[in-house]
Amino acid sequence: MVYLERRHKVTTSFCLMVILILPVTFNSHLLNAAELETQRYAAGMHESVWDFSGSDISCELRHEIPQFGLARFRRIAGDNLHFLVDSYQPIPEKVETVLREVSPPWEHTEPDSLEQMVVIHTGMRPLQLDRKQAGWLLTSLTKGQVGSFDFLDWNDSRRRVQVQLSPVNFQKAYREFKQCLRQLPNNGFTDYRHTVVHFALDVDALDKQAKKQLNQLAAYITADEKINRIMIEGHADDQGGNRYNKRLSARRADHVNRYLVQKGVKSLLMTQRHYGESRPKIAKRTEMARAANRRVKISLQR
Repeated sequence: MVYLERRHKVTTSFCLMVILILPVTFNSHLLNAAELETQRYAAGMHESVWDFSGSDISCELRHEIPQFGLARFRRIAGDNLHFLVDSYQPIPEKVETVLREVSPPWEHTEPDSLEQMVVIHTGMRPLQLDRKQAGWLLTSLTKGQVGSFDFLDWNDSRRRVQVQLSPVNFQKAYREFKQCLRQLPNNGFTDYRHTVVHFALDVDALDKQAKKQLNQLAAYITADEKINRIMIEGHADDQGGNRYNKRLSARRADHVNRYLVQKGVKSLLMTQRHYGESRPKIAKRTEMARAANRRVKISLQR
């Protein structure tokens, strides 16, 4: 009887010790979580703005994330939808981030539980999402949800960064964006990749048809941000001397170059070459072949 009573006292004492220790451990974890400071970049309810811009070739939705950068949903003719962020400051280090939905305080719909891993890259364009992820993010905003990117700070792993897209004032710009998407032509990069402008005999000036071609090409080039190089190659037919034909082909290439610059194409993207009669498209001495050889070829690279 005495043994049982002592055993009971020991057991009771042990249980009290466990009860006293557990809350201390739990509170310690809460303290560590609270110490993880969060830096949030997001537009407030009264400063959230979504802007739409579009043309015959491109459609874009823009949203400023204060102190972080400019977010854009973008699609050009013949290409898929994509999402990108241009930051105000260069990103110093590549990190992984989680893309998720977050419900704003006024939204009672449960957010999508799907989380997607994406990468924040170094430089001035840290984030670029492909069609599937961009579409998922766009759908989240149409539901009134916040699109949120969460990752550890580049310089301090005890600090988290949240970059969020506000759904406030989204719907009107989104309706304009959708209407623009429906009107985009199917012609895209493969159609403009190699453009050829033809010239009359012994002529280097651009005619009406050539200018129309170059207008369309310039509009596409300025819309496609992936284009990083443009090669302009001048050619001539076999009539006249070699030296004269080489100078003629150079003038033709130069006229095309200058016209594209006038239409907004960056001159740094363009490189000129001229070959005279040395690289005919059709190696024959017929009028049809010579007409085909009097040309400038513009090649685009991504």
